[in-house]
Amino acid sequence: MPAWVRDRSIATKIVGIALLVASIFAGIAVYGLVNLREVAARQDVQYRRDVVAMTHMVAVRSAVGLQMEAVQSHLLSQPGFYRDRYEAEIADTDRQIDGHFAALATIGLTKAELRELGLLEKVIGQYRTARDTGLAASRRGDRDNAVSIVLVRSEAVAHAVKTRADEFLQQLVDAVATGNRQIRERTAQTSRNVTILLVVGGIVAAGVATLAARQLSRPLRRAVAVLTAVAAGDFHQELEQHSRDEVGQMSRSLNNTVGVLRDAFDQLNHRAYHDGLTGLPNRARLHERAAQALHAAAQGAPVALLLIDLDGFKQVNDEYGHAAGDHLLVAVADRLRDLVRGADTPARLGGDEFAVLLAGADDPLAVAERVLAAIQQPVTFGSVRLAPRASIGVTGWRGHADVDAFFQDADQAMYAAKAAGKGRVVVADPAPGPVLAA
Repeated sequence: MPAWVRDRSIATKIVGIALLVASIFAGIAVYGLVNLREVAARQDVQYRRDVVAMTHMVAVRSAVGLQMEAVQSHLLSQPGFYRDRYEAEIADTDRQIDGHFAALATIGLTKAELRELGLLEKVIGQYRTARDTGLAASRRGDRDNAVSIVLVRSEAVAHAVKTRADEFLQQLVDAVATGNRQIRERTAQTSRNVTILLVVGGIVAAGVATLAARQLSRPLRRAVAVLTAVAAGDFHQELEQHSRDEVGQMSRSLNNTVGVLRDAFDQLNHRAYHDGLTGLPNRARLHERAAQALHAAAQGAPVALLLIDLDGFKQVNDEYGHAAGDHLLVAVADRLRDLVRGADTPARLGGDEFAVLLAGADDPLAVAERVLAAIQQPVTFGSVRLAPRASIGVTGWRGHADVDAFFQDADQAMYAAKAAGKGRVVVADPAPGPVLAA
């Protein structure tokens, strides 16, 4: 056989082997790319669906909260403009809730999610039945019955709505975790098939596949770590988003999902511990701070409590309307913020009652006098000049065994101030109350 024929035959073999290896590489590339694109596209659709679902759920919870406030305001108002406005707000939030439920039913939720959505709609339907009964009683002028119906039933229903909404959000989080698990399983299967092809293709192909596997597994492990942190209540971890490929799409979708969850939980946490009108800490937050302060007081740090009740607040609402009353409450809250130090805690306990927890104040009576003088400065509301007054009860830590006894001393002093003519400060009787055991 001529040399050139032998050479050509060898060259042909080399070319054939090269084409075979190239075909293997091309097949591996096409196989991996198709599978990754399919998984990434599926996950992107799921992430988008879950983000939209959580957005609607957050909006439903917000609308339910606004409606409950409007219903309570309706019960406490007189027939006329304000009651008509509250009824309009109730109807508007009903439309919003129904709109969000309609939207949720069309975005491709799973059967389990649709079942949870149905349960939530049923609970809200029960709330609406109780609400309509209470509103009907309110329109008839039977306010006591209306308040009893709405306040007693709405608290239980609100808890049920929150529970159902939390379960729904948890299902959405679980769906994200399930999608991530499916990606890992599909990627693992792809890796096994690619490994078989790489063994046939040789050591070089195996090296390339190993490198590709590393590049894919790193963001997946990071995604698992982020989802694990979310399950533990940590919403501040994120995936890197440098690439524009399918992994980058997955990272952006997951980050968006975590961001929606973080915002929703931050809003819920803030509402749980702050007054909706004034933005001050509420009674729950004040009790928490007071418990911490009493622990410090047992070590020798001075602690005092000012309990403030506005005199004649009901007359302001009756004469000038609830808008004037709300304006006055906000003005009082702003003055308390301006007066206290960073270590102190101003709070609104409800209605026209405020409090200030003083941590480290040497002369709480002097602070109370300054607070009284500030509160009783006139407040302008439109063309009306309001002249607020307040009664303040003051108590210092005297070995109180618990927070309730501490608050009771301040409460008794505040009522003593009212009994003495209002518009003044009264310090709690210095006789010792319950003390901590030695």
